[in-house]
Amino acid sequence: MNEEERAKRLSDAIDVMLQGGQPEPDLDDDDLIELLRIARLRHQVGRARAANALASQELVWRVLKARMVARQMKQETEAEEEPPL
Repeated sequence: MNEEERAKRLSDAIDVMLQGGQPEPDLDDDDLIELLRIARLRHQVGRARAANALASQELVWRVLKARMVARQMKQETEAEEEPPL
């Protein structure tokens, strides 16, 4: 099998994986099997990081809103405590 055929088989297997399927384990080349294993791991890590990013984004927004409310309350309290001129 030449390099172009190997690349095509790997590309097809990765496409199947990215669409949620399981690539057929007909890859008889150890290098292609290893590359597909690495692609699968990277895909899993990417999905996990994307899920964590959403949770982190929500947490950051909550903290930001809480800080804004706290700052506003502090400014209002300071304004009430200032002696009249």
